[in-house]
Order: sequence, then structure tokens, then C-alpha cells
Amino acid sequence: MPGLLLIGLSVLAAPAWGQTAKQPKVAPGPSEPDWDVVLKQKYGLSMFADLLNPVNTTPNATPGLFRKAGPGPVVYRPAIALGLVTTNRGGWYAPTKDDKAPESHELWSYTWKNTTEDVNSGMRLPPPLAAGSNTSFEPGEKPFGLWVSNDGLKDTLVFTQPRLVEANNPRLAKQPYKAMIYPNRELKTGKLIPHSYIIGWEYSTNDDFQDIVCVLDNVELVVDGAESGSEK
Repeated sequence: MPGLLLIGLSVLAAPAWGQTAKQPKVAPGPSEPDWDVVLKQKYGLSMFADLLNPVNTTPNATPGLFRKAGPGPVVYRPAIALGLVTTNRGGWYAPTKDDKAPESHELWSYTWKNTTEDVNSGMRLPPPLAAGSNTSFEPGEKPFGLWVSNDGLKDTLVFTQPRLVEANNPRLAKQPYKAMIYPNRELKTGKLIPHSYIIGWEYSTNDDFQDIVCVLDNVELVVDGAESGSEK
């Protein structure tokens, strides 16, 4: 993968861009907190000004891979569950030459749904994980991506790389942008947390992007200089 660049969060403290013309519209949450409310209330983030993978040209040109930032494991964990109450799953994958066959690894699952009151109060957060779940992993030195799914849906897998959604999910192939990626920020101080990201996931068609809200630690977002839509 030539021309790889890493986005260091220190350069993202004062973003000044907004929604792009190509960016998929974000729908209100049905009887749930809207994504922009969750971002502002829980993380002090702006839905478009802080977005690290905006669609400037096509969904497939957006960054969707990460690389481990330092010693120790990568941590990937669900923080808020606002999607379907049927079992949700999450994991990571190593890309291969065949987009239809990523090397996939499941980490955790849960059967839980948070409410607006949970988000407002901080109670019942994060969702309790099923026995045998794990939130840390060792991806090695190569770039990797992330995925989530829900057992209640056909063609359920969605990936941080839209091209993998297009290749593996016929139900969502025409709207493959299913993960919105942000820097993680301390709510009280407003300071960015080094090597930490927030991901808002969408595994349905309504695009409210808060089905699963995840935290990802000890990584840097990888940008392919030849295709990146992330330059700010």
C-alpha cells in the first residue's frame, strides 16, 4: 500500500471544515439521541467540523484503516449501544488482495440497548459484553480495519473501509459509507486524547450513525496519499 500517511491528532486541534457536498446525510435518531447530540454531549465534538473521514469525492476514497501507534495492544470497545437489541458484534480485520475475503477476527458481542436517559445520565454505559468477549488485540505493524454487525439483519457486516461494505454486503452496497471517524477528546478540558478515536457506526439504511459508538485506542488513522479524502 504505497504512499501511506498517518494522521497525528495533534494537528487536528482546530479544524475548520464543514459538511462536504458528497457527504451522506445523517438522519435523526428514531426515539434516540441524534448523532450530533451524542458527539457534542459526550465528547465535545462537532459532527462535521471534527470528522476525519469526510466524503470529498467518493466513499471509497475515504480513509478506513489504522496502524498501531505504540507498545501494548490496540483497544477497541463499544461505549454506547443505540442500535437493535439483537446481538451486536465487533472485531478487526487485516485487508487482503481480495476485498471479499478480509482476514476477520471477532472480539466482542453484546445484547443491549441504551436509552436517551442512559446517554444523558451516563448510567448503564458502556453496554455489558457477553462472556468470552475481548476488547484488546495485537494487529502487528500492518494497517488494519474494524467491523461491526448485528445478528438481526441479513448481510450485516459493515467495515471502516466502504469498499469492503460494497464488496461484502449486497443490502448496503449502494450506500457503503457506514463509519464516521473522529478524534477522541476529553470533555472537561477539550484536549485531544493522543492516539484515540471515536467511531459512530451505522449497520442499517437510515444512516443515523449511532447504532454502535466505539472508542479505539493506541492507533493512528492511515491515509493513502493517492486516494485520501481527508486533507483538511
